Amino acid sequence: MAEAVPARLELLFRARGQAAANRLAQAVREAPIRIATAVVLVGLIWLGLFGLFRMVFAQLERTPLEATVAVPLVFNFFFASMLVLLAFSNAIIVHGALFGKTESPYLLTLPIAPLDVVTFKYLECLVLSSWSLVLLGLPMMFAMAVTSQQWLCYALFVAFFLAFIPIPGALGLILAFGVARFFPRKALRVVTILSAVLLVMVAVAAVRALRLGDTATEVWLRAFLMRMSFVQSALLPNNWVAAGIDHAAHGRFDLGLLYLSVTAANAFFLSWIAVRLVSRHLDAAYDRATSGRGGALRRTAPASGGICGWAFWYLPLPLRLVAAKDLRTFIRDPAQWSQLTILFGLLVLYLANMPTLRLEFSASGWFLFIPFLNLCAVSLILATFTCRFVFPLVSLEGQKLWLMGVLPMSRGRILWAKLAFSMTVTLAVALSAMTLAAYMLNLGTVWASIHLMVTIAVCFGLCAFSVGIGARMPMFHEVSSARIASGLGGTTNLLASVAMVCVVLTGVGIATFRSRYLPSNALPDMGSLGLCALAVAAAVVCGVVALWAGARHFNRVQV
Repeated sequence: MAEAVPARLELLFRARGQAAANRLAQAVREAPIRIATAVVLVGLIWLGLFGLFRMVFAQLERTPLEATVAVPLVFNFFFASMLVLLAFSNAIIVHGALFGKTESPYLLTLPIAPLDVVTFKYLECLVLSSWSLVLLGLPMMFAMAVTSQQWLCYALFVAFFLAFIPIPGALGLILAFGVARFFPRKALRVVTILSAVLLVMVAVAAVRALRLGDTATEVWLRAFLMRMSFVQSALLPNNWVAAGIDHAAHGRFDLGLLYLSVTAANAFFLSWIAVRLVSRHLDAAYDRATSGRGGALRRTAPASGGICGWAFWYLPLPLRLVAAKDLRTFIRDPAQWSQLTILFGLLVLYLANMPTLRLEFSASGWFLFIPFLNLCAVSLILATFTCRFVFPLVSLEGQKLWLMGVLPMSRGRILWAKLAFSMTVTLAVALSAMTLAAYMLNLGTVWASIHLMVTIAVCFGLCAFSVGIGARMPMFHEVSSARIASGLGGTTNLLASVAMVCVVLTGVGIATFRSRYLPSNALPDMGSLGLCALAVAAAVVCGVVALWAGARHFNRVQV
């Protein structure tokens, strides 16, 4: 029996690897353009982040006093935030993987020990949840390695990543188990909301701590270190990683290996404890998690749509109900809002660590370059989200299209409800991120207003593209949103969205370059304002055309 356990665990991994290889081969065969475009976009984002962090670290190296304080603190705060975000992400993914209705019932009926099931799901969720850390963290680490000019730093930094990832993974596994074992389904929502509120409070506290005033450098430095001391505790894993990276960057590899050993040992121990604990009580937790589903009758929502309907008060009642239904579906699906939360949580983390450290941007003509990069990052994240989650909205209505036919309105008007829902979600996070960026960088009122207007136009254009093209090229026979997004229509929407974003950002980028030496509060010349206006108009016109074409086809389509 002892020899059969590794074989069974190996069988699970072989089956998962074969399934992943089959899905990848199918995606490459059915949508090669989409795969190639995604790879190119990820590569461009990675290279752009690497170049940005490289310039920031190079600028910091010119002021050794600030670099001594800022660089370790940036890594400390980054990994502290990633500890919270990845624990939150792992908890959501593990809860769905272990206590969901898809694969867990089948695995629990097989002659496989619960320890193997939990180990398999835990390692799988680590891979699924750590991609954001790899995408945004490795460019910063490699930029630091290039700055330090220590070739051994590359391997050591990657080792720190691999050693750090299981720590939030183990915390997320324990959190998911605790929610499934001791809380009913409604309490899961309460815990999720409280976790989101906690993340917001941490972000606000970090922004207040990182915000520079007009006080003297010595006074600011003392107050700054006092505010940020909570992330520098010797008991926190982020401090081990930050200290190890700092020692390695300065050539003290013996101390760097010591901190790496401490991080890896604690990661292994926490993972062992978490997997053993969950596997011992897996049956009871699964029974408690599944028995609470569908027991009590749900209270019927008010005729106005309830709380979700209030978000769409400006819509007529029929459209408000459709938009409120989509918003409820979005809230009830952690796979959607958790990814949006993590993406913009990482963006807020990046903005909070942006150059509030008295870099001489205005003297070098960079004071508009950094906000423009923020606009690029927000636009690309919005394009990713809308192509993945907004585009399938119309196709998912295919099974209920007959019901829409009896509504007292044309089917084309339903697209306005879809647009209102997607605009509400994307504008809420995008405008918050851009406002934070303007606040952190002391951006002038004129350029802050321009960036906010461009953000609104990009949100409209991307959402209108996703809704309009989704209605023009629907896949009503498909029930999987991932397959809908990876089809021909999804690929077309991705290419059109990227092209529109490139056009808009090109116009704003040229205007930024023309105005780079102007004072931050100075009004740009008419040529720069005209370019920004043309960029906004291009996004709006493209969105309107896509909506018109989609509504025209959606009114006539037969299922």
